[in-house]
Amino acid sequence: CTDFHTANFLRGSKLKVQFLLFTSSSPSCGKLILADDSIKNSSFNSSLETKIIIHGFRALGTKPSWIEGLVHAILHRSQVNVIAVDWVYGSTAAYPSAVENVTQLALSISQFISKLLALGVSGTSIHIIGVSLGAHVGGLVGHFHGGQLGRITGI
Repeated sequence: CTDFHTANFLRGSKLKVQFLLFTSSSPSCGKLILADDSIKNSSFNSSLETKIIIHGFRALGTKPSWIEGLVHAILHRSQVNVIAVDWVYGSTAAYPSAVENVTQLALSISQFISKLLALGVSGTSIHIIGVSLGAHVGGLVGHFHGGQLGRITGI
């Protein structure tokens, strides 16, 4: 299992992004994935819908407490791929620093999605769920994909 980074304002606000895959076969264990050959050897199923969760500002530099509950709720309801975007490093410190990282984060997620699309994932099967500042990131990702993604939910 791979968990979210932890950070603090003393470590700076450099953007470090991880993509953690959760599936019904491993709902409590996030697997670090990259959109390359390593994803082919994971439990990622390109024929299923993919939900991408993006958290927001993390004042204390900790993993969002609600992530596990949301992942479990989604996987309890349907068989999908759930990818949690960990950008704790870039979302910690002063709020303006986190805001400055939004565009670069959206580009990173957009590139990740482009690689998924190249692996045969349907754009309409992608659902982005952004919370707080993560909702703004999700909107930018949708913009970068020309409105061709399946769904974006901002919370």
